Amino acid sequence: MTHPFAKRIVGLYRDKADDWVRDRGATLYSGDGGVDEAVWLDRFAAGLPAGATILDVGCGSGWPIGAALLERGLQVIGVDASPGLIAHAQATLPAGVWSVGDMRESLPLGPFDGVLAWHSLFHLSPDDQKKVLPKLAACVAEGGRLMFTSGQAYGETIGQWRGEPLYHASLDPEAYRALLADAGLRVEYDGAESGVWLARRAFLSAK
Repeated sequence: MTHPFAKRIVGLYRDKADDWVRDRGATLYSGDGGVDEAVWLDRFAAGLPAGATILDVGCGSGWPIGAALLERGLQVIGVDASPGLIAHAQATLPAGVWSVGDMRESLPLGPFDGVLAWHSLFHLSPDDQKKVLPKLAACVAEGGRLMFTSGQAYGETIGQWRGEPLYHASLDPEAYRALLADAGLRVEYDGAESGVWLARRAFLSAK
């Protein structure tokens, strides 16, 4: 059974879109007490073709992740279930393509050079992650990458944000490895310790 707080996630970001824009801000996290987002975005983009197309799933307001991808010369297609957050992205980052959508229901047609689910996939229940992660992987083109964040062990965690419960969940690292392998992706950075997974699809011509 899906945890009731997991069912509230979409409504939470819809109801508090303006609060999220203010709280998240426009600056990448530098690594103080967490991951260095600029470093991971550089790893994600390394070796991708100039003007590569990126699908940003759970893109939020577009800030700061989508903005940073655009600054790196990438084309960004962002999807988020919060209309308010998408409206902000459309108004402030017109170089990107932003639309309302729930990753559990549908994804834009690919393939894409990169697929990103930064601090978004982990808001889904474990069962939903098992369903959605292969779909994200299927959107990755030859030579492309998938990057997402997770917890470090199987379980559900309930935090707090703006006075409401904030749901997170994770699979076991071995489950993520198996799902990625089954999808034909090779893990470049294992998220068991860092909480960041980066995997790549080989070129069909590669030996």
